[in-house]
Amino acid sequence: MTMRATVLSVVLFAVACGNSPTTPTSALTQANITATISPNPVTATDCLSPCGAIDGSGRLFKWRVQGNVTIQETAGQGGNVNSITVTNFNPPIVYTSDVIAQRSGTSHVGAKGILSVPVTVIYGIVGNVNASRSIVMDFLVSLTDDRGNQVSAATQWMTN
Repeated sequence: MTMRATVLSVVLFAVACGNSPTTPTSALTQANITATISPNPVTATDCLSPCGAIDGSGRLFKWRVQGNVTIQETAGQGGNVNSITVTNFNPPIVYTSDVIAQRSGTSHVGAKGILSVPVTVIYGIVGNVNASRSIVMDFLVSLTDDRGNQVSAATQWMTN
């Protein structure tokens, strides 16, 4: 009887352990990103002649800044950058995933990886007497992680 009771208790213990309702931590992970831009602050340069808008609008601008948006994933879940948007212009400036891939070689940020994206912003519409060289630009980075979760991060770029 003792042998049978021991075998039965071992079988019940194994079944109880095998049906554990806990989900592995890795199944709950979604990407977490941070965004920074450098140099920050950045010194704007005068366009030698007015800079033309690349969107074909015919608008001309006074100043140009160049730098790098750095996107870092910290949770161990890679993903694809959908866009980097400078939100405080009308219309907003949007670097789409294809532009990001063209400038960086990829739009994918690996798990716990870093992606650096070169950016150039022209601003200060010619003819606007209130246009200031010193502004703060708001950037929003949008990423879809490898599990389909949408995440974002914001940063600011100061010009002088």
